Amino acid sequence: MSPVGGVVVTGVDIRQAAEDQIREQLNTALTTHGVLLFRDQPLTASELAAFGKVFGPIQPHVQRKYQHPEVPEVVVMTNRKPDGSFDEAGARRGAMESLSEGWHSDLSYDPVPAKATLLHATDIPSSGGNTCFSNVNRAYEELDASLKLELNGLFAEFPYSGHKRNAKAAIAASTLQQADVGAVNPVINAHAVSGKPGIYVNPLLTSHIVGVSAERSEELLRALFAAMNKPRYQWEHEWRLGDTLIWDNRGGLMHCGRLDYPRDEARRFIRTTVSGSSLTPYHYQQASLSTSVVNMGTDKQ
Repeated sequence: MSPVGGVVVTGVDIRQAAEDQIREQLNTALTTHGVLLFRDQPLTASELAAFGKVFGPIQPHVQRKYQHPEVPEVVVMTNRKPDGSFDEAGARRGAMESLSEGWHSDLSYDPVPAKATLLHATDIPSSGGNTCFSNVNRAYEELDASLKLELNGLFAEFPYSGHKRNAKAAIAASTLQQADVGAVNPVINAHAVSGKPGIYVNPLLTSHIVGVSAERSEELLRALFAAMNKPRYQWEHEWRLGDTLIWDNRGGLMHCGRLDYPRDEARRFIRTTVSGSSLTPYHYQQASLSTSVVNMGTDKQ
């Protein structure tokens, strides 16, 4: 799909993916490439849920109102109300006019975030509405060593309701519903399988870094958000009907949908998420100059 991530999977029938050999290959591919794309395989909600279980147990959404009426393991994401009119709130679920405001990792507000997300297109607009990705492994790699050291051991708060930095995503604390949740998760996460470090804080769902001043928290968050927003780490998927995307939420990617399509056209997906595990903070260790000199001397002998 792109030099910085993603791969198109061919020769695999989604309905046969539960076979042991295929299951293992797909899970390995997800860890390696971050995003898997399957083309031209229309799915029902039941079939999408079954496919999700190839990657692990399904993790229900915290808001039941989004559940598919017949398959509760699946949620419906659409910009249309039942009467067919435009639904502003529905359109903004995972999509923004500006990517810099909308990057996020699914269920990062949960103490045990999702392993993976599966998204299947059932209605797409004539233009726009792409889903974009940023490789935050690459973004972390290029941070200054001094900043990496400062980020060691830091955690951030991820309220389900969003936060005041992004007015379009924020919900006042007084309006929180009983179903709302939140979590404190690492600023820099080590991928559960590969161990690779990735930026985990995100502009849509992170409120602040704990244990530092409010001013320093904002400075650090701005620096990390700017890093993930660099075009060289990004790519986007232009949807076709029958597409299914699967992406890894374990610390290597951020994603966001574009809210740039005609408002009078339907955009509808069915989605399911796969349960993950508690996150592990990544600890950066800078190689010392003395060690480097010793190694160089050893090589000459």
